[in-house]
Amino acid sequence: MLRSLVVVVAACGLAAAQELEIAVSPQPVGSGARAAGMADAFVAIADDATAASWNPAGLVQLERPELSIVGSYNSVYEKLHAPFHPELSSSHDDQNVDLNYFSFVYPLPVSLLGRNATVSLNYQRKYDFSRDFTAPLNTASVSSRGRVSTSFQELDFKQSGGLSTLTPAFAVELTKRLSVGVAFNLWRSSLLSENGWEQTIKQNSLSFVGSSVYANLGETKAKYEDFSGENVTLGLLWDPNYKWSVGLRYDSAFTGDADYKLVGANVQLTLPRLGSRLSLYPTSYVYVRPSVWSEKREVRFPASFAVGVAYRPNDRLTLSLDVTRTDWQDFYVKTGGGVHRSLVDFSNLDDLLGHTDFDPTTTVRFGLEHVFIPKEPDETLPRLWTLRGGLFYDEEPATGMPTGFRMPWDFGDGKPESFYGAAVGLGLLVNQRVNLDVAYQIRYGDDVNRDFLRGVKGFSEDVVQHRVLVSTVIYF
Repeated sequence: MLRSLVVVVAACGLAAAQELEIAVSPQPVGSGARAAGMADAFVAIADDATAASWNPAGLVQLERPELSIVGSYNSVYEKLHAPFHPELSSSHDDQNVDLNYFSFVYPLPVSLLGRNATVSLNYQRKYDFSRDFTAPLNTASVSSRGRVSTSFQELDFKQSGGLSTLTPAFAVELTKRLSVGVAFNLWRSSLLSENGWEQTIKQNSLSFVGSSVYANLGETKAKYEDFSGENVTLGLLWDPNYKWSVGLRYDSAFTGDADYKLVGANVQLTLPRLGSRLSLYPTSYVYVRPSVWSEKREVRFPASFAVGVAYRPNDRLTLSLDVTRTDWQDFYVKTGGGVHRSLVDFSNLDDLLGHTDFDPTTTVRFGLEHVFIPKEPDETLPRLWTLRGGLFYDEEPATGMPTGFRMPWDFGDGKPESFYGAAVGLGLLVNQRVNLDVAYQIRYGDDVNRDFLRGVKGFSEDVVQHRVLVSTVIYF
């Protein structure tokens, strides 16, 4: 997963930056349990009511109006490792349920210049930002004068929210074997979803410096509200013959606006010196009043390009393969002061010597679908079962170039983190009018996110993500 925060180890506390966590895969994918059951290898197929989210050119394959509804369940499980900090070895999980997709597709009854055309209106929850974990961290050091300093720290991080779009789409045939389509993604809050996210970070520490004892209690809450922007998804679908199809999809980069608000409070206490008479009250304290900061911010999301190939050796079996490429250098927030900061690690992209370099990521997905068509099918077949499966390789961006202020273990090697996954799905068509689909995906990465907690030598984590989608398509 994308880094949700960066922790810098200090003598008396933890400091967290403002990265953005995207649950499940950060690569843009469409929706629907049918596609999910094929490991999301659907760009060259895109022949149901979810087509606008995969390849809008595929909408022209639909011959009658269709309605789709998709619900999803996402779960993230993480296991932290740090050989020099056994207190960090812990497990964390988070999950959520939401309406993932809703659409209506309508093939135009009148052709355009003798060519079929289709329109659709879609809602999709594009990104989910659910995240929740607690990280304890203990440090010790000795000064040149032999003064011992020890710190016991704990960081609690919670993130919630997500981004969704309202998407009208249009597709038209150029020839009988070639079609093009476009989807206009309006990133807006709606009755179905609020567009924005919130991060709450609590930092507590107890430090012993010589004979002095210090306590620090801090909390910050950062909110991005009313996120809005626009981009387009362009699609092309080519069927050179009955058995083969090739699909292309391009998601344009775009910038959205959001109202940003940061609220913070911090309390620092100086406790009685060791060996002094115990007291229920600190001998001195410093209280920092709550601070509030608000401004307009611009959030930039990168472009993505996908190519897919599908092969149908017969009417029962379909094989598909998708490859997606994304450049995460173009994923940042522009603050009210005009500074561009990466949303992967919050490095200053305007600093030519100190900013982070990110290699582009590549995702490869393979899926198959087998329809159990009887040898002598009835024209009014009451039930038709379908079995699906797939495998995928997925990458996430990792920190590259170090700055002069980082230790060798404070950053990654620039190579994207590797994740692997599998999918299985089942479909049932009832009376050729209602399609019911369910899919399960597992995505995992071992020894990943080594730059997740900076300043912690040898840190890594194992990640397991579960995803369940249930959808229905109704044919009119």
